[in-house]
Amino acid sequence: MKQTCAAIFGYNEYSKQIIEKIKGLYHNVGVFVLTDEELLIAQNHGVLADKFDLSDHWQTIEERFDVGNLVVFCALNDDAENVFLTISLRATFENLSIIALAKDNESMMKMKSAGANKVMPILQIASNVISDILTKPIVTEVLHNVLYEDSDLSIMEVEVTENSPLCGTYLHDTHFKQEFDVILLAVVDNELGTTFSFASHGHNHHINAGDILVAIGYKEKLEYLKRWIRGEIL
Repeated sequence: MKQTCAAIFGYNEYSKQIIEKIKGLYHNVGVFVLTDEELLIAQNHGVLADKFDLSDHWQTIEERFDVGNLVVFCALNDDAENVFLTISLRATFENLSIIALAKDNESMMKMKSAGANKVMPILQIASNVISDILTKPIVTEVLHNVLYEDSDLSIMEVEVTENSPLCGTYLHDTHFKQEFDVILLAVVDNELGTTFSFASHGHNHHINAGDILVAIGYKEKLEYLKRWIRGEIL
């Protein structure tokens, strides 16, 4: 069953994007913050938020939401707090849909172990991808299913290594859809200070080590592409 309400824990640059993009998808959206500072910032932005404590027994959640139709976003600034939050929520609500944000691969593994259904990296480029491409209604629905619902599709970020077959080539030299059955969304140019551009706009981009590619596709296809980009397979 598709969830009809959402709870977002944390108020920061990334959670702002989540709030903006899901408010039309869920009829009941709640924002919860840890500190008075976050609460004040949220209120100044016109966002109704409530304070919570990591030792909370979650009675507020049960009173405010239909937990069976609730999806939770753990978007606190601190990864350790996100892990604790995820553990606490999972211990209380066995079947709750939990999406956690993480800063690196190690944290992503911890979030999964803590009980998150899905884990998303919070690199700024991921935020930009979501923010920009959700302006298209059809893509909005597709990306919503990828990120927030059960799906075999995923979004992947991978850094080009020095021994990658992509090094020294141009973006248009590789046909990602035909050769790997994935869709290339964007590229971040490392030499230009992590300048972000959509793949459709950057087809003449010269790929160098340190560039980051963002792609969408089935998990096994993405894993194969990642290994190839890193030069692990021919």
